[in-house]
Amino acid sequence: LAVWSTRQPAVNGLPVFGLVAALATILGAALLAPLALYLLQRFRGFRHAWLRVERELARANLGSAIRRLSISVGALAVSLAMMVAVAIMIGSFRETVVYWVGQTLQADLFIAAARQSPVGDRHIISNEVEEVIARHPSVVAIDGFRAIDVNYADSLVIVGSGRFGVLGEHGNLLFKEPENGRRALAGAVVREEVIISESFSIKFGKRVGDVIELPTARGIRSFSIAGTYYDYSSDRGLVVMDEKLFQQNYDDRRPSGLTVYLAETADDNAVRDDLLASLSSDRAVFINTNALLRRQVLEVFDSTFSITYALEVIAVFVSMFGVAVTLVTFAFERRKQIAMLRLLGAERKHLRRMIMIEATWLGMVSLGIGLLVGFVLSLILIYVINVQSFGWTIQFHFPVGFLLRTSLFVLAGTALAGLYPARLAGRLTMTDLSAEG
Repeated sequence: LAVWSTRQPAVNGLPVFGLVAALATILGAALLAPLALYLLQRFRGFRHAWLRVERELARANLGSAIRRLSISVGALAVSLAMMVAVAIMIGSFRETVVYWVGQTLQADLFIAAARQSPVGDRHIISNEVEEVIARHPSVVAIDGFRAIDVNYADSLVIVGSGRFGVLGEHGNLLFKEPENGRRALAGAVVREEVIISESFSIKFGKRVGDVIELPTARGIRSFSIAGTYYDYSSDRGLVVMDEKLFQQNYDDRRPSGLTVYLAETADDNAVRDDLLASLSSDRAVFINTNALLRRQVLEVFDSTFSITYALEVIAVFVSMFGVAVTLVTFAFERRKQIAMLRLLGAERKHLRRMIMIEATWLGMVSLGIGLLVGFVLSLILIYVINVQSFGWTIQFHFPVGFLLRTSLFVLAGTALAGLYPARLAGRLTMTDLSAEG
């Protein structure tokens, strides 16, 4: 069901079948618990004599209570699967942000007009300000950008402009197609073509070589698509054209922001201070360095998703508590069996070890299912639900360090969850059973 659902399109822009695929995967994780416990009972891979008797007793006990234990194992496995899936998705999202910031914030300085309006057009940067910036000896290139909202196919998209020559020489946009983005930019200038964002491509079904019609100051005009690039700034879709082509079809106003490329030996902060000192008070601008913007972007991202990790950890703790309760109940139900083991010579430490092994194995089974199903669920989140919801593809990243630490934590936690039921089992004696009888 999950595989079939992932191949279905969105319904009115909503990832309905993607959510069905996620639900089917989660239910599949819960239904794997009985099979996993059965396979564990049949496993005979341990050959050494260390804790051999306790292991065999634990194996037999787990095998005789598969139906009851499957509920707790399934709950913990589902919680772990969701945590793994979310961790992979957030890790992939963060790496994508880092990569995208590295692609889009390649300039050394970013300049915007200090007076900005929350609505309507932004203030522009005058030609005089750009001339002051260009005269600085450390400045090697300047790119300008502008963006306006345009109606397209009953939707509102963004049409932007940039200096493709500067972008092709100094920038390094991540292109989805074609493979050679620099050549696509150079060809777009000569042939008066445009490039589009991935979200625009997915939303309107356009690819390289297709033609789109946009309303301009000269009426409806057709533009050929030279390339598609990854963009995560807007899910409305972007159409970007060279600055000269933009001026011909819309207006020749100055750009609302500048990206400044400096010489390799230049000090970003020193150049920033020089430029601010060179500009008079009536030419107030914001000048940010590349490092500052990168740091601010990642700080905002980490603070945004910190609560998500907290909620996932709480869910895992609740599921681990469920395992502990199950083991306690299981220990009380086996009082006669435990008393018989005591009669046969088992000491309290042997009983404690047996239940600790049971708890650890339950954690291992839950963890195995959680990692496997969580990986599958992350693929659905990244390549189905996210794409159908936002219209862009994030770059897959597997957070090995985080998942390794989480796995060790879960194994240790489930082992500790068996401490209390193990102590209870060690306290049971024949006297207790006789008194009950």
